Amino acid sequence: MLTYIERREKIDIALIETLVESMGVLPDLRLFTALEEQLDEEVVVDYTSLMGGEPHSAVPKDIVRRWKESLCGFDATRHQLKNIAIELKGQTAKVTADATATYFLHEHIWEGKGRYAFGCRFTAKGWKVNRLEFTFESEKGTRDILEKARELVDKKGKCNMHE
Repeated sequence: MLTYIERREKIDIALIETLVESMGVLPDLRLFTALEEQLDEEVVVDYTSLMGGEPHSAVPKDIVRRWKESLCGFDATRHQLKNIAIELKGQTAKVTADATATYFLHEHIWEGKGRYAFGCRFTAKGWKVNRLEFTFESEKGTRDILEKARELVDKKGKCNMHE
């Protein structure tokens, strides 16, 4: 029989793994409100290896707004996380996962691969993501479709899918 501490650790690991998996599934389903609820009050975001710039802190509403602006122009997206590893230390966790993002726009497909590092923190509302870092490794297709999708969003107006 498991001790209370062993049982609590298994529960926390299951909750964290589900939280991290939701970071891929929710944007693909365009469930942006639910996605926003998975994020802590302030999140450190680092996509510099893919997009340049600098790591920065942002609030969930701003992060999700940027994701909406970049994702809603696509016909579909698929974010897949594999080999999720969790290092749990009390009320914080470091999580890594192999990531593949596939974006579909008309006859074009772009696929990017890399590794995510998530920071998670236990809050009064449960486990939340407080750090998103993506390390880009490779791609297939052309990144031009990223800009074309954004242009479509600009032409169509605000993306309201599943607010």
